[in-house]
Parts: sequence; structure tokens; C-alpha cells
Amino acid sequence: MKITIVPRARLLAAILIGAVWMGLATVNSIWWLIATTYYLVLLAWVVSDCLRLPRRAGFEAQRVLPKPFSLGATSEILLKVHHPAAAGMRAELADHAAPQLQHRPRLITSQFDLDGRLEARYEARPPTRGSFQMGRLDFRCWRPQGWLVRQVRLPLDEECAVYPDILAVRRYQLGLRRHMPLLTGMRRTRPPGAASAFASLRDYLPGDEIRRINWKATARKDMPVTNELEAERGQQVVIAIDCGRLMTAPAGELTKLDHAVNAALLIAWVSDGQGDRVGLVGFSDSVQVSLPPGRGARQLHALNQALYSIEAQYVETDFRETFTHISARFRRRSLVIVLTDLLDSSASADLVTQALWLSRRHRVLVVAMSDPALLMARDSPITDPARAYEWAAAEELLASRRASFELMRRGGVLSLDVAAGLLRPALVERYLELKERALV
Repeated sequence: MKITIVPRARLLAAILIGAVWMGLATVNSIWWLIATTYYLVLLAWVVSDCLRLPRRAGFEAQRVLPKPFSLGATSEILLKVHHPAAAGMRAELADHAAPQLQHRPRLITSQFDLDGRLEARYEARPPTRGSFQMGRLDFRCWRPQGWLVRQVRLPLDEECAVYPDILAVRRYQLGLRRHMPLLTGMRRTRPPGAASAFASLRDYLPGDEIRRINWKATARKDMPVTNELEAERGQQVVIAIDCGRLMTAPAGELTKLDHAVNAALLIAWVSDGQGDRVGLVGFSDSVQVSLPPGRGARQLHALNQALYSIEAQYVETDFRETFTHISARFRRRSLVIVLTDLLDSSASADLVTQALWLSRRHRVLVVAMSDPALLMARDSPITDPARAYEWAAAEELLASRRASFELMRRGGVLSLDVAAGLLRPALVERYLELKERALV
């Protein structure tokens, strides 16, 4: 049997006071009359308060979820409750949201307005992607001077989906509109003439770069003529996300894969804004997802849906099969951004070999996320012999990692080694730098 009305602490205290008076009746019979009268008056107040509480059947509730829920971002969930008879009452709410959303606070205190409407908010910061179940809403209300509490449980079962962090894209958009860098390393579009796409000819002006002088036109015109360049558009970017064993490791609140997913969504939006066509490959021991290049809102929506479904697998990554797939599927020369991780040189030999092979056809940028624990082990002060051994082991692993990057650099493969928490701004910065230098 469900109990829908419970006493408040003040009612229990009032009953206890009456019990003290009943105890005094053993000393003097007049206390029987006082205690009896007291309890009758208290009973009348309690019955009156019970009748003034709102009925269970009249409550209406609604949960307003953020659209969309963004991975690793703090979002606000709004609860709305309405009952005309609850006007002015105080309330406490407990929403049975999915624990994976890491919502807080668990218990929300609020108050109905004079129309019997209540709005309460709490925050959630989901650390994983996927679909989660939202359960019932429990709440209780009472009159400020009342004796009883009405408890109500309302069914609000629904599903919510956590997608890659679309809020970062919106913050980036807002930053561009306000001409303010909201992320470290954010830039606007490249300055005029910073790319290699030919636009027109014009007369030479003092300060123009000598390398941009068109010598044939200069010879015909018998005066210096300069090539006018514009931002080259319509190029192709392929984002390849490693979903293998190394990407399951946690890096702060998120796993390395989820950091990569958030970065992929932002760099896709930036590339689309630069006029480039964006494709996606998700892989582990085989290719999981392969999205052909495209542009526009429809392509970004398809890419977001594909990123939502990507999952890490506890298997060794097969770079040979994946890069062969990229070479065969994406025949036009592209910037291939590989979001992965590196360990020692022997474990990374396959990645290095295949990246050097793929760079013969495409421009390859290998992006690896540093392990925060490994960096901390190297950078922390050495206080005892055990810490010295720990530092030596960390430095050996990092030195081997640097050797792998150096080997790829010598072979013409671009690289970026960055902490997972700084992946998005660093990757956007590197992409825009490549566009400015006409290396895409």
C-alpha cells in the first residue's frame, strides 16, 4: 500500500508535547483535561490541513530535456509541475534520471506560484554517449504552516540520447560572430591571399611577396604584376577515428574515444565552414563506419549520427586494413586526420608504417592524445628512489613515443601530440594553420 500523506516534523513534535502532558496526568488529573483538549484541537487542525492538501489525481508534470544532450557538457533539465490547489505550497522533487547522466542535486527544493505552477532545474553532465532511460518523478508538497505532507509519484518514463558535444560547435559559432576567441588557438578564416588558389592578376604594390610575382605577365606588361590569391575551397577532409583498445582508456571525465568523437564533430563543422567536404571512418580491427565526403547541414547531421553510434572495442587496431580502405574509397587527395594514440615504438610500428604508405597519396595528420597519468609521472618532483624509477619508466615511454612521431615526420606525415582535454582547440588550430599554409 502506497502512503501518500505523511506527518511533518512539527506534527510529531506537537504529539510529543501532548504525551508529556498526558504523563503529568498521573500527578494531577487536571492534565487529563488539558491533554484531551489539546489533542482534539490538534486533530481538528490536522484534519483541516489534510482536506486542504491537493488531490493526487490532479497533478500534471513535464520534463524538458536539452536538445540535444551533449557529451561531457553541463546541460540543464527543467521540471514543470502544475496543480491549481497547490498554489503557494512548498515542494521537494527527486527526479529518477539515469545515473549515467551524473545529475545533481538529487533533491530539489522549490515552491508553487499563485497559479499552482512550479518550475525546478537541475544539471546533468553525461560522461558517455548512448541512449538512457529517464524514470518517474517523486515529489512532495506542503503548506508552509501545515502539519502534513502530500507525497506523489508521477510516471515520466522516457528515453534521452547523449550525442557528441554540439554545444562546443555553438560556442565556436558565437565566438566567430562576436570576433572573440572562446577556445585557445581559435582563429577566424585565413587572411586574404594566404592560400594558393589563384584568383586574378594585379599590379605589384610595395610590400607584396616576391614569390607571388607573375614573371610571364611581368614580361608581357613590362612592369611587375602580382598573383592575387584567395582562400582555396572545396577540398576534402577525412576524419579517421581509432576505436581500438587504446582508446578505451580514461582521460579525465571522458575516455580517449569520447574526446576524439567531440573533436571530430567540431573539426567537421569548421571544415564545412571553410568550404571543405568532410568524410568519416571509424575503425578498430576492421572498418566500423565509413561515411563518404559531403557538405552542408545534411552531411553534418549524418556525421553526428555516425559519431553517436561509434563504440570502442577491446581489440588491437588494424591500421593496414583501414588505411587500405581509405586509399581505395577516397581516391581524391585529402587531408586524413587520424585520431588515435601511441605507445612505444614497437606497438606503434604498424601505425607508422601504414601512415607513411598512405601519405604517398594523401596528406596525413596523426593526432595522438597524451596519457595524463603518464605526464604526471614524468613531471612530478622526484622525492624518493621509488619516484625515480617511476620517472625513468615514464620518460622511457614518452621518449619512445617521440621517436615514433619523429619517424613519421621524416617521412612527410604530420603529427600532433596533445593532452586529451586540449584536443579540440589544438586540432582546430592545426587545421586552420594547414589551410593558411595551403598544405591541405
